[in-house]
Amino acid sequence: MNNSMLPSGMPSYGIGDFIQALFRNKKKVVYVPIAILSLAAMAIWLAPREYRSEAKLFMQVGRESVKIDGTATTGDTISMQSNSREGEIITAMEAFKSRGTIEKVVDKLGADVVLGKGGLGEEPLNLLVRALRWGVGVPIRLVRSIDPVSDRERAIILIERNLGVYAENDSTLITASYDADSPELAQLVTQTLIDVYRNEHLRLHRTVGSKQFFAQQHDALKQQLDETMEKLRAAKNRMNIVSIESRRKTLEERMANTELSLYSNLQQLASTRAQVADLHKQLANTPARMIAQETTVPNTGTDLLREQVFALQVLMLDQQSKYSEDHPSLQVTREQLEEAQAMLKAESVDRLETTNDSNPNHHALALSLAQEDSVLAGIVAQNNELNEQRSTVVADLKNLNDHELEMDQLERASQLARSNYFRYAEKLEKARIDEELDKNAISNAIKAQEATFAEKPVSPSKLLIGTLAMMLSFASVVSLVLISENISHSIYKEEQLEESLQLPVFGVVPEHQQRMKSIT
Repeated sequence: MNNSMLPSGMPSYGIGDFIQALFRNKKKVVYVPIAILSLAAMAIWLAPREYRSEAKLFMQVGRESVKIDGTATTGDTISMQSNSREGEIITAMEAFKSRGTIEKVVDKLGADVVLGKGGLGEEPLNLLVRALRWGVGVPIRLVRSIDPVSDRERAIILIERNLGVYAENDSTLITASYDADSPELAQLVTQTLIDVYRNEHLRLHRTVGSKQFFAQQHDALKQQLDETMEKLRAAKNRMNIVSIESRRKTLEERMANTELSLYSNLQQLASTRAQVADLHKQLANTPARMIAQETTVPNTGTDLLREQVFALQVLMLDQQSKYSEDHPSLQVTREQLEEAQAMLKAESVDRLETTNDSNPNHHALALSLAQEDSVLAGIVAQNNELNEQRSTVVADLKNLNDHELEMDQLERASQLARSNYFRYAEKLEKARIDEELDKNAISNAIKAQEATFAEKPVSPSKLLIGTLAMMLSFASVVSLVLISENISHSIYKEEQLEESLQLPVFGVVPEHQQRMKSIT
Protein backbone atom coordinates (compact mmCIF):
# COMPACT_ATOMS: atom_id res chain seq x y z
CA MET A 1 0.00 0.00 0.00
CA ASN A 2 1.23 3.50 -0.92
CA ASN A 3 1.47 5.51 2.33
CA SER A 4 2.05 8.91 0.67
CA MET A 5 -0.48 11.49 1.79
CA LEU A 6 -2.56 13.81 -0.46
CA PRO A 7 -3.08 17.48 0.55
CA SER A 8 -6.49 16.54 1.88
CA GLY A 9 -5.03 13.91 4.14
CA MET A 10 -6.51 11.06 2.12
CA PRO A 11 -4.23 8.21 1.13
CA SER A 12 -3.47 7.83 -2.57
CA TYR A 13 -4.64 4.58 -4.15
CA GLY A 14 -3.87 2.93 -7.39
CA ILE A 15 -6.25 0.68 -9.30
CA GLY A 16 -4.84 -2.39 -7.64
CA ASP A 17 -5.08 -0.79 -4.20
CA PHE A 18 -8.68 0.21 -4.89
CA ILE A 19 -9.59 -3.33 -5.94
CA GLN A 20 -8.00 -4.65 -2.76
CA ALA A 21 -10.00 -2.07 -0.78
CA LEU A 22 -13.17 -3.33 -2.45
CA PHE A 23 -12.38 -6.88 -1.37
CA ARG A 24 -11.63 -5.71 2.17
CA ASN A 25 -15.05 -3.96 2.25
CA LYS A 26 -16.92 -6.59 0.24
CA LYS A 27 -19.88 -6.60 2.60
CA LYS A 28 -20.46 -2.88 2.05
CA VAL A 29 -20.01 -3.35 -1.68
CA VAL A 30 -22.78 -6.00 -1.68
CA TYR A 31 -25.23 -4.81 0.92
CA VAL A 32 -25.33 -1.07 0.19
CA PRO A 33 -26.38 -1.42 -3.52
CA ILE A 34 -28.90 -4.09 -2.50
CA ALA A 35 -30.37 -1.75 0.10
CA ILE A 36 -30.48 1.22 -2.28
CA LEU A 37 -32.02 -0.81 -5.12
CA SER A 38 -34.54 -2.29 -2.66
CA LEU A 39 -35.52 1.20 -1.57
CA ALA A 40 -35.82 2.22 -5.25
CA ALA A 41 -38.01 -0.79 -5.96
CA MET A 42 -40.09 0.01 -2.90
CA ALA A 43 -40.45 3.62 -4.08
CA ILE A 44 -41.50 2.45 -7.53
CA TRP A 45 -44.00 0.07 -5.99
CA LEU A 46 -45.44 2.41 -3.41
CA ALA A 47 -45.29 5.71 -5.33
CA PRO A 48 -48.71 6.83 -6.60
CA ARG A 49 -49.19 6.57 -10.34
CA GLU A 50 -49.94 9.64 -12.42
CA TYR A 51 -51.62 9.34 -15.80
CA ARG A 52 -51.63 12.03 -18.46
CA SER A 53 -54.34 12.90 -20.92
CA GLU A 54 -53.75 15.31 -23.82
CA ALA A 55 -56.10 17.20 -26.09
CA LYS A 56 -55.35 19.56 -28.94
CA LEU A 57 -57.22 22.64 -30.14
CA PHE A 58 -56.74 24.04 -33.61
CA MET A 59 -57.24 27.83 -33.69
CA GLN A 60 -58.14 28.38 -37.30
CA VAL A 61 -58.67 31.84 -38.78
CA GLY A 62 -62.29 32.73 -38.10
CA ARG A 63 -64.57 35.57 -37.17
CA GLU A 64 -62.99 35.64 -33.70
CA SER A 65 -59.58 36.32 -35.27
CA VAL A 66 -60.68 39.54 -36.98
CA LYS A 67 -63.89 40.34 -35.14
CA ILE A 68 -64.34 43.87 -33.82
CA ASP A 69 -66.93 45.04 -31.32
CA GLY A 70 -69.62 46.53 -33.56
CA THR A 71 -70.86 48.85 -30.79
CA ALA A 72 -67.44 50.45 -30.36
CA THR A 73 -66.16 50.87 -33.89
CA THR A 74 -66.75 53.61 -36.44
CA GLY A 75 -65.72 51.74 -39.54
CA ASP A 76 -65.88 48.30 -41.14
CA THR A 77 -62.18 47.59 -41.30
CA ILE A 78 -59.28 47.37 -38.90
CA SER A 79 -55.59 47.61 -39.73
CA MET A 80 -53.61 44.56 -38.68
CA GLN A 81 -50.16 45.48 -37.32
CA SER A 82 -48.80 42.03 -37.94
CA ASN A 83 -49.73 38.98 -39.95
CA SER A 84 -48.70 36.77 -36.99
CA ARG A 85 -51.42 35.30 -34.78
CA GLU A 86 -49.08 34.93 -31.82
CA GLY A 87 -51.14 37.36 -29.75
CA GLU A 88 -54.34 35.42 -30.38
CA ILE A 89 -52.69 32.10 -29.42
CA ILE A 90 -51.19 33.57 -26.24
CA THR A 91 -54.55 35.06 -25.29
CA ALA A 92 -56.23 31.70 -25.83
CA MET A 93 -53.63 29.93 -23.69
CA GLU A 94 -53.99 32.46 -20.87
CA ALA A 95 -57.76 32.12 -20.95
CA PHE A 96 -57.37 28.33 -20.92
CA LYS A 97 -55.20 28.48 -17.77
CA SER A 98 -57.23 31.17 -16.06
CA ARG A 99 -58.70 30.50 -12.63
CA GLY A 100 -62.18 31.35 -13.90
CA THR A 101 -62.03 28.50 -16.43
CA ILE A 102 -60.69 26.08 -13.81
CA GLU A 103 -63.39 27.08 -11.32
CA LYS A 104 -66.08 26.28 -13.88
CA VAL A 105 -64.45 22.88 -14.48
CA VAL A 106 -64.46 22.12 -10.74
CA ASP A 107 -68.07 23.28 -10.40
CA LYS A 108 -69.08 21.14 -13.36
CA LEU A 109 -67.31 17.94 -12.21
CA GLY A 110 -67.44 18.45 -8.48
CA ALA A 111 -64.54 18.82 -6.07
CA ASP A 112 -64.72 15.17 -4.95
CA VAL A 113 -64.27 13.90 -8.51
CA VAL A 114 -61.30 16.19 -9.17
CA LEU A 115 -59.66 15.19 -5.86
CA GLY A 116 -60.13 11.50 -6.66
CA LYS A 117 -62.76 10.84 -4.01
CA GLY A 118 -65.50 9.98 -6.40
CA GLY A 119 -64.29 6.46 -7.04
CA LEU A 120 -63.49 7.19 -10.70
CA GLY A 121 -60.85 4.78 -11.96
CA GLU A 122 -59.34 4.03 -8.53
CA GLU A 123 -56.75 1.29 -8.66
CA PRO A 124 -57.18 -1.57 -6.15
CA LEU A 125 -54.52 -1.38 -3.40
CA ASN A 126 -53.67 -3.91 -0.71
CA LEU A 127 -53.70 -3.03 2.96
CA LEU A 128 -49.93 -2.64 3.19
CA VAL A 129 -49.79 -0.08 0.39
CA ARG A 130 -52.75 1.75 1.82
CA ALA A 131 -51.14 1.83 5.25
CA LEU A 132 -47.82 3.05 3.90
CA ARG A 133 -49.45 5.77 1.81
CA TRP A 134 -51.54 6.81 4.76
CA GLY A 135 -48.45 7.04 6.90
CA VAL A 136 -46.63 9.13 4.28
CA GLY A 137 -49.66 11.39 4.01
CA VAL A 138 -49.81 12.13 7.74
CA PRO A 139 -47.21 14.96 7.66
CA ILE A 140 -48.80 16.36 4.53
CA ARG A 141 -52.16 16.50 6.26
CA LEU A 142 -50.57 18.10 9.29
CA VAL A 143 -49.05 20.84 7.11
CA ARG A 144 -52.38 21.42 5.38
CA SER A 145 -54.15 21.76 8.70
CA ILE A 146 -52.17 24.93 9.41
CA ASP A 147 -54.10 26.86 6.72
CA PRO A 148 -57.21 24.80 6.05
CA VAL A 149 -59.00 25.31 2.71
CA SER A 150 -62.17 23.85 1.25
CA ASP A 151 -62.22 20.86 -1.05
CA ARG A 152 -63.25 23.15 -3.90
CA GLU A 153 -60.15 25.31 -3.39
CA ARG A 154 -57.96 22.20 -3.15
CA ALA A 155 -59.44 20.92 -6.40
CA ILE A 156 -58.75 24.26 -8.11
CA ILE A 157 -55.16 24.28 -6.85
CA LEU A 158 -54.72 20.65 -7.96
CA ILE A 159 -55.86 21.44 -11.51
CA GLU A 160 -53.67 24.56 -11.64
CA ARG A 161 -50.66 22.48 -10.59
CA ASN A 162 -51.25 19.55 -12.91
CA LEU A 163 -52.53 21.44 -15.94
CA GLY A 164 -50.15 22.13 -18.79
CA VAL A 165 -50.97 24.34 -21.79
CA TYR A 166 -48.42 25.10 -24.49
CA ALA A 167 -48.06 25.77 -28.21
CA GLU A 168 -45.09 25.57 -30.52
CA ASN A 169 -43.66 28.73 -32.07
CA ASP A 170 -45.61 29.96 -35.11
CA SER A 171 -48.16 27.23 -34.51
CA THR A 172 -51.91 27.61 -34.13
CA LEU A 173 -52.26 24.24 -32.41
CA ILE A 174 -52.71 24.45 -28.63
CA THR A 175 -51.94 21.36 -26.56
CA ALA A 176 -53.58 20.90 -23.15
CA SER A 177 -52.48 18.12 -20.80
CA TYR A 178 -53.58 17.10 -17.31
CA ASP A 179 -52.03 14.61 -14.88
CA ALA A 180 -54.27 12.63 -12.52
CA ASP A 181 -54.20 9.50 -10.38
CA SER A 182 -56.14 7.51 -12.97
CA PRO A 183 -56.40 7.64 -16.77
CA GLU A 184 -60.18 7.95 -16.54
CA LEU A 185 -59.93 11.01 -14.28
CA ALA A 186 -57.21 12.60 -16.42
CA GLN A 187 -59.30 12.12 -19.57
CA LEU A 188 -62.47 13.40 -17.89
CA VAL A 189 -60.82 16.57 -16.54
CA THR A 190 -59.04 17.26 -19.83
CA GLN A 191 -62.21 16.80 -21.85
CA THR A 192 -64.15 19.00 -19.45
CA LEU A 193 -61.44 21.65 -19.68
CA ILE A 194 -61.70 21.65 -23.47
CA ASP A 195 -65.50 21.95 -23.40
CA VAL A 196 -65.49 24.69 -20.77
CA TYR A 197 -62.81 26.65 -22.62
CA ARG A 198 -64.69 26.48 -25.92
CA ASN A 199 -67.73 27.93 -24.18
CA GLU A 200 -65.52 30.58 -22.58
CA HIS A 201 -63.98 31.29 -25.99
CA LEU A 202 -67.44 31.97 -27.38
CA ARG A 203 -68.30 34.14 -24.38
CA LEU A 204 -65.11 36.18 -24.63
CA HIS A 205 -65.74 36.96 -28.29
CA ARG A 206 -69.40 37.75 -27.79
CA THR A 207 -70.59 41.34 -27.37
CA VAL A 208 -73.31 41.16 -24.76
CA GLY A 209 -76.44 43.10 -25.73
CA SER A 210 -75.13 43.83 -29.23
CA LYS A 211 -78.18 42.52 -31.06
CA GLN A 212 -80.64 44.31 -28.79
CA PHE A 213 -78.70 47.57 -29.12
CA PHE A 214 -78.59 47.38 -32.91
CA ALA A 215 -82.27 46.39 -33.06
CA GLN A 216 -83.22 49.48 -31.07
CA GLN A 217 -81.02 51.70 -33.18
CA HIS A 218 -82.37 50.07 -36.35
CA ASP A 219 -85.98 50.85 -35.40
CA ALA A 220 -85.16 54.42 -34.32
CA LEU A 221 -83.21 55.11 -37.50
CA LYS A 222 -85.97 53.62 -39.65
CA GLN A 223 -88.48 56.00 -38.08
CA GLN A 224 -86.07 58.90 -38.53
CA LEU A 225 -85.49 57.95 -42.17
CA ASP A 226 -89.26 57.75 -42.83
CA GLU A 227 -89.82 61.18 -41.26
CA THR A 228 -86.98 62.73 -43.23
CA MET A 229 -88.18 61.20 -46.51
CA GLU A 230 -91.71 62.48 -45.82
CA LYS A 231 -90.39 66.01 -45.24
CA LEU A 232 -88.32 65.80 -48.41
CA ARG A 233 -91.32 64.56 -50.42
CA ALA A 234 -93.55 67.37 -49.09
CA ALA A 235 -90.88 69.96 -49.92
CA LYS A 236 -90.50 68.62 -53.48
CA ASN A 237 -94.26 68.68 -53.99
CA ARG A 238 -94.44 72.23 -52.65
CA MET A 239 -91.60 73.38 -54.90
CA ASN A 240 -92.75 71.23 -57.88
CA ILE A 241 -89.29 69.75 -58.35
CA VAL A 242 -87.73 66.34 -58.36
CA SER A 243 -84.28 67.45 -57.28
CA ILE A 244 -82.37 70.71 -57.08
CA GLU A 245 -79.76 69.63 -59.60
CA SER A 246 -82.21 68.34 -62.19
CA ARG A 247 -84.42 71.41 -61.75
CA ARG A 248 -81.42 73.72 -62.01
CA LYS A 249 -80.24 71.91 -65.11
CA THR A 250 -83.68 72.23 -66.68
CA LEU A 251 -83.90 75.94 -65.87
CA GLU A 252 -80.38 76.53 -67.12
CA GLU A 253 -81.24 74.77 -70.37
CA ARG A 254 -84.43 76.81 -70.66
CA MET A 255 -82.49 80.02 -69.94
CA ALA A 256 -79.87 79.13 -72.53
CA ASN A 257 -82.53 78.30 -75.15
CA THR A 258 -84.52 81.45 -74.31
CA GLU A 259 -81.49 83.71 -74.52
CA LEU A 260 -80.41 82.06 -77.76
CA SER A 261 -83.88 82.54 -79.20
CA LEU A 262 -83.95 86.09 -77.86
CA TYR A 263 -80.67 86.93 -79.56
CA SER A 264 -81.93 85.43 -82.80
CA ASN A 265 -85.18 87.36 -82.38
CA LEU A 266 -83.31 90.62 -81.87
CA GLN A 267 -81.37 89.99 -85.04
CA GLN A 268 -84.57 89.29 -86.98
CA LEU A 269 -86.23 92.34 -85.40
CA ALA A 270 -83.40 94.64 -86.44
CA SER A 271 -83.34 93.17 -89.95
CA THR A 272 -87.12 93.41 -90.35
CA ARG A 273 -87.24 96.96 -89.07
CA ALA A 274 -84.52 97.95 -91.57
CA GLN A 275 -86.48 96.30 -94.40
CA VAL A 276 -89.70 98.09 -93.34
CA ALA A 277 -87.91 101.45 -93.23
CA ASP A 278 -86.43 100.85 -96.65
CA LEU A 279 -89.84 99.84 -98.04
CA HIS A 280 -91.39 103.05 -96.62
CA LYS A 281 -88.64 105.06 -98.30
CA GLN A 282 -89.09 103.31 -101.66
CA LEU A 283 -92.86 103.61 -101.43
CA ALA A 284 -92.62 107.34 -100.78
CA ASN A 285 -90.49 107.78 -103.91
CA THR A 286 -92.72 105.61 -106.10
CA PRO A 287 -95.95 107.20 -107.56
CA ALA A 288 -99.13 105.34 -107.02
CA ARG A 289 -100.24 105.85 -110.70
CA MET A 290 -98.42 106.14 -114.05
CA ILE A 291 -99.19 106.95 -117.81
CA ALA A 292 -100.28 103.81 -119.38
CA GLN A 293 -100.84 105.15 -123.08
CA GLU A 294 -100.44 108.46 -125.14
CA THR A 295 -102.41 109.16 -128.50
CA THR A 296 -102.73 112.23 -130.87
CA VAL A 297 -106.35 113.21 -131.61
CA PRO A 298 -107.91 116.30 -133.28
CA ASN A 299 -108.31 119.31 -131.05
CA THR A 300 -112.07 119.85 -130.83
CA GLY A 301 -111.56 123.19 -129.03
CA THR A 302 -109.51 124.52 -131.92
CA ASP A 303 -112.19 123.37 -134.34
CA LEU A 304 -114.89 125.11 -132.33
CA LEU A 305 -112.74 128.20 -132.03
CA ARG A 306 -112.15 128.14 -135.77
CA GLU A 307 -115.89 127.87 -136.37
CA GLN A 308 -116.40 130.84 -134.07
CA VAL A 309 -113.71 132.74 -136.03
CA PHE A 310 -115.48 131.87 -139.25
CA ALA A 311 -118.76 132.94 -137.71
CA LEU A 312 -117.30 136.25 -136.53
CA GLN A 313 -115.77 136.83 -139.96
CA VAL A 314 -119.14 136.24 -141.59
CA LEU A 315 -120.81 138.51 -139.04
CA MET A 316 -118.19 141.20 -139.56
CA LEU A 317 -118.59 141.00 -143.32
CA ASP A 318 -122.27 141.28 -142.84
CA GLN A 319 -121.91 144.26 -140.57
CA GLN A 320 -119.38 145.91 -142.86
CA SER A 321 -121.97 145.74 -145.49
CA LYS A 322 -124.45 147.32 -143.26
CA TYR A 323 -122.54 149.61 -141.00
CA SER A 324 -119.82 152.09 -141.27
CA GLU A 325 -116.29 151.42 -140.14
CA ASP A 326 -116.70 153.19 -136.88
CA HIS A 327 -119.95 151.59 -135.98
CA PRO A 328 -119.83 150.20 -132.46
CA SER A 329 -121.24 146.79 -133.34
CA LEU A 330 -118.69 146.45 -136.06
CA GLN A 331 -115.97 147.53 -133.69
CA VAL A 332 -117.05 144.93 -131.15
CA THR A 333 -117.23 142.21 -133.71
CA ARG A 334 -113.81 143.17 -135.07
CA GLU A 335 -112.32 143.02 -131.57
CA GLN A 336 -113.92 139.61 -130.93
CA LEU A 337 -112.58 138.37 -134.24
CA GLU A 338 -109.09 139.58 -133.44
CA GLU A 339 -109.18 137.90 -130.06
CA ALA A 340 -110.50 134.70 -131.57
CA GLN A 341 -107.85 134.69 -134.23
CA ALA A 342 -105.21 135.28 -131.57
CA MET A 343 -106.55 132.39 -129.57
CA LEU A 344 -106.72 130.22 -132.68
CA LYS A 345 -103.08 130.94 -133.36
CA ALA A 346 -102.17 129.79 -129.83
CA GLU A 347 -104.06 126.53 -130.16
CA SER A 348 -102.57 123.52 -131.97
CA VAL A 349 -104.44 121.63 -134.52
CA ASP A 350 -103.73 118.16 -132.80
CA ARG A 351 -104.05 117.22 -129.05
CA LEU A 352 -102.01 114.54 -127.09
CA GLU A 353 -104.37 112.26 -125.10
CA THR A 354 -102.91 110.12 -122.14
CA THR A 355 -104.35 107.06 -120.29
CA ASN A 356 -103.42 106.68 -116.47
CA ASP A 357 -103.17 103.31 -114.55
CA SER A 358 -101.97 102.10 -111.09
CA ASN A 359 -98.18 101.72 -110.68
CA PRO A 360 -97.30 97.97 -110.28
CA ASN A 361 -94.03 98.85 -108.51
CA HIS A 362 -95.94 100.94 -106.03
CA HIS A 363 -98.38 98.07 -105.57
CA ALA A 364 -95.58 95.51 -105.07
CA LEU A 365 -93.80 97.76 -102.60
CA ALA A 366 -97.04 98.31 -100.69
CA LEU A 367 -97.66 94.55 -100.60
CA SER A 368 -94.10 93.84 -99.42
CA LEU A 369 -94.44 96.55 -96.80
CA ALA A 370 -97.66 94.99 -95.54
CA GLN A 371 -96.00 91.60 -95.36
CA GLU A 372 -92.95 92.96 -93.55
CA ASP A 373 -95.20 94.87 -91.17
CA SER A 374 -96.95 91.59 -90.35
CA VAL A 375 -93.61 89.82 -89.89
CA LEU A 376 -92.37 92.70 -87.76
CA ALA A 377 -95.46 92.49 -85.57
CA GLY A 378 -94.85 88.74 -85.11
CA ILE A 379 -91.20 89.27 -84.28
CA VAL A 380 -92.09 92.00 -81.78
CA ALA A 381 -94.68 89.71 -80.19
CA GLN A 382 -92.09 86.89 -80.08
CA ASN A 383 -89.58 89.26 -78.52
CA ASN A 384 -92.07 90.23 -75.84
CA GLU A 385 -92.88 86.58 -75.17
CA LEU A 386 -89.18 85.64 -74.98
CA ASN A 387 -88.56 88.48 -72.55
CA GLU A 388 -91.45 87.27 -70.42
CA GLN A 389 -90.12 83.70 -70.55
CA ARG A 390 -86.65 84.90 -69.60
CA SER A 391 -88.12 86.86 -66.70
CA THR A 392 -90.04 83.74 -65.63
CA VAL A 393 -86.92 81.55 -65.79
CA VAL A 394 -84.92 84.14 -63.85
CA ALA A 395 -87.67 84.26 -61.23
CA ASP A 396 -87.71 80.43 -61.06
CA LEU A 397 -83.93 80.36 -60.65
CA LYS A 398 -84.11 82.91 -57.86
CA ASN A 399 -86.86 80.89 -56.22
CA LEU A 400 -84.81 77.72 -56.65
CA ASN A 401 -81.77 79.41 -55.10
CA ASP A 402 -83.94 80.52 -52.21
CA HIS A 403 -85.09 76.91 -51.66
CA GLU A 404 -81.68 75.34 -52.30
CA LEU A 405 -80.55 75.62 -48.68
CA GLU A 406 -83.75 74.02 -47.42
CA MET A 407 -83.53 71.21 -50.00
CA ASP A 408 -79.82 70.69 -49.31
CA GLN A 409 -80.48 70.35 -45.59
CA LEU A 410 -83.33 67.92 -46.20
CA GLU A 411 -81.29 65.86 -48.70
CA ARG A 412 -78.26 65.75 -46.39
CA ALA A 413 -80.48 64.69 -43.51
CA SER A 414 -82.05 62.07 -45.77
CA GLN A 415 -78.70 60.72 -46.97
CA LEU A 416 -77.33 60.63 -43.43
CA ALA A 417 -80.43 58.87 -42.13
CA ARG A 418 -80.29 56.39 -45.02
CA SER A 419 -76.57 55.72 -44.51
CA ASN A 420 -77.00 55.23 -40.76
CA TYR A 421 -80.04 53.04 -41.28
CA PHE A 422 -78.33 50.67 -43.71
CA ARG A 423 -75.11 50.60 -41.65
CA TYR A 424 -77.00 49.64 -38.50
CA ALA A 425 -79.13 47.19 -40.48
CA GLU A 426 -75.92 45.49 -41.65
CA LYS A 427 -74.52 45.44 -38.12
CA LEU A 428 -77.82 44.08 -36.82
CA GLU A 429 -77.63 41.24 -39.32
CA LYS A 430 -74.02 40.53 -38.30
CA ALA A 431 -75.05 40.53 -34.62
CA ARG A 432 -77.89 38.13 -35.43
CA ILE A 433 -75.49 35.83 -37.29
CA ASP A 434 -73.03 35.94 -34.37
CA GLU A 435 -75.82 35.10 -31.95
CA GLU A 436 -76.92 32.12 -34.02
CA LEU A 437 -73.31 30.93 -34.33
CA ASP A 438 -72.91 31.24 -30.56
CA LYS A 439 -76.14 29.34 -29.95
CA ASN A 440 -74.85 26.48 -32.09
CA ALA A 441 -71.39 26.66 -30.41
CA ILE A 442 -69.65 27.37 -33.73
CA SER A 443 -66.25 28.99 -33.30
CA ASN A 444 -62.72 28.89 -34.67
CA ALA A 445 -61.52 26.75 -31.70
CA ILE A 446 -61.77 23.27 -33.22
CA LYS A 447 -60.95 20.03 -31.44
CA ALA A 448 -57.98 18.68 -33.34
CA GLN A 449 -57.62 15.80 -30.86
CA GLU A 450 -60.00 14.56 -28.22
CA ALA A 451 -58.74 13.95 -24.71
CA THR A 452 -56.59 10.83 -24.84
CA PHE A 453 -56.91 7.80 -22.58
CA ALA A 454 -53.36 6.67 -21.70
CA GLU A 455 -53.08 3.49 -19.60
CA LYS A 456 -49.33 3.88 -19.13
CA PRO A 457 -48.48 6.20 -16.22
CA VAL A 458 -46.09 9.07 -16.75
CA SER A 459 -45.02 9.05 -13.10
CA PRO A 460 -43.06 7.54 -11.43
CA SER A 461 -40.45 6.97 -14.14
CA LYS A 462 -39.00 3.52 -13.59
CA LEU A 463 -36.05 4.20 -15.87
CA LEU A 464 -35.21 7.43 -14.10
CA ILE A 465 -35.53 5.92 -10.61
CA GLY A 466 -33.50 2.86 -11.63
CA THR A 467 -30.76 5.01 -13.19
CA LEU A 468 -30.60 7.24 -10.12
CA ALA A 469 -30.52 4.18 -7.87
CA MET A 470 -27.62 2.68 -9.83
CA MET A 471 -25.71 5.96 -9.78
CA LEU A 472 -26.39 6.38 -6.06
CA SER A 473 -25.31 2.79 -5.42
CA PHE A 474 -22.03 3.28 -7.26
CA ALA A 475 -21.32 6.60 -5.55
CA SER A 476 -22.25 5.19 -2.15
CA VAL A 477 -19.99 2.17 -2.57
CA VAL A 478 -17.04 4.29 -3.67
CA SER A 479 -17.58 6.83 -0.88
CA LEU A 480 -17.97 4.17 1.82
CA VAL A 481 -14.87 2.31 0.64
CA LEU A 482 -12.78 5.49 0.59
CA ILE A 483 -14.08 6.63 3.97
CA SER A 484 -13.50 3.20 5.48
CA GLU A 485 -9.96 3.08 4.12
CA ASN A 486 -9.27 6.58 5.42
CA ILE A 487 -10.51 5.68 8.88
CA SER A 488 -8.49 2.44 8.85
CA HIS A 489 -5.40 4.35 7.76
CA SER A 490 -5.79 6.91 10.59
CA ILE A 491 -6.21 4.16 13.18
CA TYR A 492 -3.16 2.40 11.79
CA LYS A 493 -1.03 5.57 12.12
CA GLU A 494 -2.20 6.12 15.69
CA GLU A 495 -1.23 2.60 16.61
CA GLN A 496 2.21 3.07 15.03
CA LEU A 497 2.68 6.38 16.84
CA GLU A 498 1.72 4.89 20.22
CA GLU A 499 4.17 2.02 19.69
CA SER A 500 6.96 4.42 18.78
CA LEU A 501 6.27 6.93 21.58
CA GLN A 502 5.12 4.44 24.18
CA LEU A 503 2.45 6.99 25.08
CA PRO A 504 -1.28 7.12 24.54
CA VAL A 505 -2.27 9.12 21.42
CA PHE A 506 -5.61 10.88 21.22
CA GLY A 507 -5.34 11.83 17.54
CA VAL A 508 -3.09 12.44 14.60
CA VAL A 509 -2.80 15.83 12.97
CA PRO A 510 -2.87 15.57 9.17
CA GLU A 511 0.29 16.45 7.38
CA HIS A 512 -1.11 19.36 5.44
CA GLN A 513 -2.26 21.04 8.69
CA GLN A 514 1.23 20.70 10.08
CA ARG A 515 2.57 22.39 6.97
CA MET A 516 0.13 25.30 7.35
CA LYS A 517 1.18 25.79 11.02
CA SER A 518 4.83 25.76 10.07
CA ILE A 519 4.20 28.42 7.40
CA THR A 520 2.36 30.71 9.82
